Amino acid sequence: MKPLITALVLSCVAFGARAEDWPTFMHDAARSGRVEAARIRDLKLSRTRALHAPVSASPVVANGRLFVAAENGNLYALDMTTLKVAWLFHSEGAIASTPAVADGRVHFLSRDGVFYALSLDGQLLWRFRTGGEHRFAAVGGYGLDASLGPVPDPWDLYQSSPLVRDGVVYFGSSDGHVRALDAATGKLLWAHDAVDPIHSSPAWADGKIVVGTWGTRLLALDAKTGVEAWAFQGGADHKMSVMLGITAAPSVDGDTVYAGARDGFVYALNAGTGAVKWKYDASGSWVLATAAIDDRNIYFGTSDTGLLVALDKHTGHERFRSRTGVWTYASPVVAGRSVITGTMTGALYTFDTETGETTWTWRTPESRLDVDDILDDAGKLRDARLFGPGRQLQAGVEEVKALGAFVASPILVDGRLIAVTATGEVLVFEAR
Repeated sequence: MKPLITALVLSCVAFGARAEDWPTFMHDAARSGRVEAARIRDLKLSRTRALHAPVSASPVVANGRLFVAAENGNLYALDMTTLKVAWLFHSEGAIASTPAVADGRVHFLSRDGVFYALSLDGQLLWRFRTGGEHRFAAVGGYGLDASLGPVPDPWDLYQSSPLVRDGVVYFGSSDGHVRALDAATGKLLWAHDAVDPIHSSPAWADGKIVVGTWGTRLLALDAKTGVEAWAFQGGADHKMSVMLGITAAPSVDGDTVYAGARDGFVYALNAGTGAVKWKYDASGSWVLATAAIDDRNIYFGTSDTGLLVALDKHTGHERFRSRTGVWTYASPVVAGRSVITGTMTGALYTFDTETGETTWTWRTPESRLDVDDILDDAGKLRDARLFGPGRQLQAGVEEVKALGAFVASPILVDGRLIAVTATGEVLVFEAR
């Protein structure tokens, strides 16, 4: 087999899942976002299911079940054929952590400050309590008066999604620690104090765990001991805490780690040393999307500039940029000659990986209707209306989510595209 295909198969074996499953955030332990599939030319919506709950975490599929974590505290296990609830488990806090299914268990973190492991039939196996899970907040954030106290960041959308490897589960926490637990028992193996909150999801890099922090640091930790192998410091805006943080998961390809940051750059680092190979200037735009990787390129979405960007993964040179027009926080999926992403205004796109040409688009009914008139004629957000003087930032974000925004990343399973909107609509698309 080709090296990348071999790596993907081995990753699925490590997760105890079928090769056609999507058992963890961005598909595999390297967070590649890639599956082997033919070019996706046309898709038709075939099934929907309303969960009636906000969703930020990405769906996963394993063992004939579609798992969706929601911000009403529920983890839903849906039958892949009917989308009926096979079972649900309720935690006491919102869940913005994408579950990881491995070795007969479902693992996830909740904002109730507990990390859970369930059996495949929804029974609680064990739980581990962290020091507390919360959105990132900073005094003076976004230029607001310090008298208001710590201001929660309205675009802190995700929690750390777990990585399971060789019987150990790794995850980051708002309490500033990266932890390794015995996946069978929940026993703490080690904890690394990273100082800053961690909402990035860890990736596997040749015996190391690589993860980002809200201090715009990228850490590589020895998987067995938690000892720091290297650390990289990106831009750190501590005055307004706007251009601050790495919340995307790193993606790993061979000897290179790729990570986008809110400092407006995408970095390619040596996986062994943390040395910078190249960096890409995203023109001051956040990069919250985790990069998907194929044989030639990395692909990621941007925030204010509203782009899907493809870079040569070896040099960082831009191959193409395709306009989505709006914030693109959902991480892309790459399959054959197609890269797929979703935007915050409820649009799904497929682009040709060679040319960047748009090959298919779809919009949610809420986005097309736009009852609150928050989109202009070009389909862009009316920023002055949403985020003008006197407007609460979080209120504007919630109005955008009501368009059926894609905060969760789409996935591809057995040739089907599965996407979940921020309003909890589960969508399954089939090739025509």
